[in-house]
Amino acid sequence: MPFTILRLALLGCVLSIGVYGHAQNNPPHKRVDMGPDTIGHILIPGTRLYMIPPTDFVLTNSFPGLLKMDGKAVIQVYDIPDGDYYEERNSFTKDIFESRGAKVLLFKELTVCGFPAKYCYMKGDSAKRIMALIFGDSTFSTTLIGLYPDTSLHTGDEIRDAYATIAYVKGEHFNPLAAAPFRLDTTASPFRYASYNKPLFLYTLDGKEPAQGSPFISITPYPRKEGTSLQEISENLLVKEMQSGLSDPILSNISLDSVNGYEAYEVEVRGSLGGQQGLIYQFMVTSRGHTIVIEGVANNDFDKTVSAFKALAHTIKIL
Repeated sequence: MPFTILRLALLGCVLSIGVYGHAQNNPPHKRVDMGPDTIGHILIPGTRLYMIPPTDFVLTNSFPGLLKMDGKAVIQVYDIPDGDYYEERNSFTKDIFESRGAKVLLFKELTVCGFPAKYCYMKGDSAKRIMALIFGDSTFSTTLIGLYPDTSLHTGDEIRDAYATIAYVKGEHFNPLAAAPFRLDTTASPFRYASYNKPLFLYTLDGKEPAQGSPFISITPYPRKEGTSLQEISENLLVKEMQSGLSDPILSNISLDSVNGYEAYEVEVRGSLGGQQGLIYQFMVTSRGHTIVIEGVANNDFDKTVSAFKALAHTIKIL
């Protein structure tokens, strides 16, 4: 299997949830009246889900969802319009969560907006509580992840109550890029937006799902712990990539030069994954509380492809 396909399959495994900073640069709530049962709901940008936010929770450009103003709790919403709940639910089980180190406090099946659903309340690491909810049908799958400190159970009660206000408009069209905290100029590169899959924005040469062996770019709004440098984020991701099978990594062309006035870090990593040689281009940029991680992956023609990766990455504007 080519390096690019293996890397794409493992990409979601090397990204992790961190601690968010204080809420800032938040778009205004879009309040709607969909009927007597939904007055006061807000639309989560980039999704078809509406809910009444808990006290002191606001929209954020860092991810689709809500962030508490003190930065200590979030509700992340991942809406996959072409997903399949009946497939996704197979990885949403008590056994799987416990195998990953969580202590499950409550697990049940229920109905949300008339759709089958699963709910899991658990304790994670780093003194965090997690409220996970997934619902949908054969045409879509929507997941909510509520995270809050173990010392703030009242916040958990508010997140639980907010889940009970969910309204979902299945036929409504949405553009995931509308909620992205960045903009790119695709005229500068042959790569085009292809898809969004929680929390990755994927770009390919033809704007379609990546063909076997073809290069691609993933872009991820990244939760950055206060005081963590961009280089440390890159190193942490590289460690996780090695744990996922990347071997013999060689780093080159490291740059700490700012890009478009933003603090930035850039590196090329050559290595082997599943016996296939490949290249990972990492570009990380931060501004106003937002950190964006861009990774380009290629099987061959490295110099030309890296130039195309950089051409797109260096057009970034953070909103």
